[in-house]
Amino acid sequence: MNGTCLRWLIGALFALILAGCAATRPAPVQNEPIPGEPAQGAPAKPAQKPAETAPGGAEAPIVWAWPLPGTIPATYSPLSKGLDFEPRGVLPVRAAADGVVSYVGNSIKSYGEMVVIKHGPSYLSVYANNSKVMVKEGDNVRRGQKIAETGGRDSAHWHFEIRHQGKPVDPVVLLPRKTR
Repeated sequence: MNGTCLRWLIGALFALILAGCAATRPAPVQNEPIPGEPAQGAPAKPAQKPAETAPGGAEAPIVWAWPLPGTIPATYSPLSKGLDFEPRGVLPVRAAADGVVSYVGNSIKSYGEMVVIKHGPSYLSVYANNSKVMVKEGDNVRRGQKIAETGGRDSAHWHFEIRHQGKPVDPVVLLPRKTR
């Protein structure tokens, strides 16, 4: 099998996995501040279960956070479909938003140990090349919750994607602004 055919086959397998992940519907989860984040000054409101869609059929907003502490990734590349980080040592990988773990595994060699989280009806986040995974499929996770660790032997980089309706988007557009 030549390299082009193999790359196409791997891409098709990844698309099928993400399509299957997108077919699951997450249980409602609450948005709460990440531990250690400064409070916004207002007293906390009683927790409510958010709807999957806002009134009028619009999607409920997703509150995103950076998945790795203190690191600045390379620029988004449509070729890589996400952001590549070069973490030094073992770092905690945190869920970028509330959601449900829809895939954990290593069926795509170039993605190593991978976690996929479904956020509402349209968004997925992908965390690839982890050395250790702390969640399993079906787990509800909250923004900022530790889901894995970096430091895999097979790759010098760690990879992160956000997909909207199965298509990769630049995560920097959705994540809060980060300064160097």
